[in-house]
This record gives sequence, C-alpha cells and structure tokens, in this order.
Amino acid sequence: MSWSRRGILTALAAAPLAGCGFHPLYGGHTAGEYDPRLAAIKVAPIPDREGQLLELALREKLNPRGVTLPTRYTLNVTLGLTRSDLGIQRNATSTRSEINAAASYTLQGDGINIAGKSRTVSAFNLQNDAWAATVAESDARERAIEDLADAIYMQLSLWSRQQTAAR
Repeated sequence: MSWSRRGILTALAAAPLAGCGFHPLYGGHTAGEYDPRLAAIKVAPIPDREGQLLELALREKLNPRGVTLPTRYTLNVTLGLTRSDLGIQRNATSTRSEINAAASYTLQGDGINIAGKSRTVSAFNLQNDAWAATVAESDARERAIEDLADAIYMQLSLWSRQQTAAR
C-alpha cells in the first residue's frame, strides 16, 4: 500500500472523531488555552512547606494564564508525606529511601461536592555525604508533590469534561 493511500485511509478513519467532541486529555492544548471551569477553582491554603509547593503547583495547573475569574469552587487538600528507609544493611544503615505521598481533596461550590484521593511514591539513594542526602531527599519530595499535583489536576480535568459533556 502506498504512503498516500495509507494517509488517506488514516484520515478517513479519524474523521468520525472530529464530530464527536473528542479532545486528547494529555495534549493538543495551545499556550493560550485554558478551561474556565478549572480556572474558577480557588485552592485553599495547605499547611507546611510541601503543602505550599502543592498549592502553587495546583494553582499553576488549574489556571495557567492567571486569568482573573470569580471563584466558583474551592479546593481543599490534605497532604501527608512519610519517609521509609529501604535497603537496610548488616550495620543497620540504609542505602535507599522512599517518600510516600498521599493527598485527599474536596471540591465544593455551585452545588458540587466532590472528594478524591491520590497517592504516589518517590525514591532516592542515600549518600554518605549529609548534604547530598539532604538534596536527594528534597528532590524526591518535590517530585512526589509534582506527581500529586498532576494526578489531582487530571482528576479535576476529567470532572470538568464530564460537566461539559453533560450540558
């Protein structure tokens, strides 16, 4: 089969998707695009440094353009982080650690009351140098928080798309 014929068949196979409202969830957004429903979500303050990082990441994901809209919803998030040592050696030292991060959230407003949870794990190697170990742990915590922000954003994006499709 020639390349031009293959291209035509691919275009014909994808044509029905154009009329059904199909939009890729992971891509296809231009820099100026945003979801007004998500941009109208106010992220309530989350305690501690990690909470502030999660709050900031969620704000940036929900409203990437920083558009000023009236608040329609409030997102309350509870964050928990724990560290576990792995790879215990005979001398009772460990060579690897992991950060277990869990977040539960509620979205309230306009008659909506949604609850959800998200979990992630981020691991790092323990170094003999105390400074290197501190930096590695800090990086693992930041990666875990970014993963949680992505997961919560994805869940809220799905909710928003369901609301749009229901109309």
